[in-house]
Amino acid sequence: MNLEFKMTTEDNNKIHYLNLTLQRNNNNIELSIYRNPTDTDTTIHFQSNRPHEQKIAAFRYYINRMYTLPITENARKEEWNTIVTMAINNGYPKNIIYNLRKKLTNRKNYNETQEQRKEQSKKWTTFTYFSPMIRRITNLYKDTNIIIAFKTTNTIQQQLSIENTNRTNPNGIYKLQCNTCNRVYIGQAGRSINIRYKEHIRYIKYNNPQSAYAAHILQNRHEYGPQEETLHLLKHCHKGTWMTCWENLYTGCFTTLGHNCRR
Repeated sequence: MNLEFKMTTEDNNKIHYLNLTLQRNNNNIELSIYRNPTDTDTTIHFQSNRPHEQKIAAFRYYINRMYTLPITENARKEEWNTIVTMAINNGYPKNIIYNLRKKLTNRKNYNETQEQRKEQSKKWTTFTYFSPMIRRITNLYKDTNIIIAFKTTNTIQQQLSIENTNRTNPNGIYKLQCNTCNRVYIGQAGRSINIRYKEHIRYIKYNNPQSAYAAHILQNRHEYGPQEETLHLLKHCHKGTWMTCWENLYTGCFTTLGHNCRR
């Protein structure tokens, strides 16, 4: 089977596309309803033994199309005359078509009014999305005029943003370095890392291998340096799940970079 495609071109500044006629003027393009010249405008006859809903379905479609498409006012009047003529030719009384038009117009106006009222009465509220469990609460607002929006606290920007840290007594993820072999210890402290550093040194002085850093210094007879050379804050964060995540992240990073890292 051979298919042949033909290009449709303008004729007197008009071109037909689907069920529309596009007419190009100097300043704009006007739309109107297009019917094929072979269209017979035949519908289910009014005297046919069919349900009334099926008989008027075509006219319901034509009227809705007339009001929905952005055609000109003159094109809309012309389309209405065509619909009335089509109804008369198929045995329909005029009052049925006019009543159908009135019904559809009233419904359209009512729906538009209701939409405007809903938009005016809608209120937005925000919930922090911690887990899917939050939907047990937000589902309670389904039948109200309150619209739910979600915000998160785990975005990349929030996690990488520079926070106002306490420069004198910071807390978070820290790094301790052995002065002899340059091995790195990654730890976390919900308190000040300065206090945590003093605890590590106290373990060393009292020969107590309670921390991994103290155990390394004592078992290998290595040296530790002063705080300003040995202790470094890697990430300021608060005690909790996120602190553990950051500790795991930095431990993995230092291991990947070839540092002999301990926790």
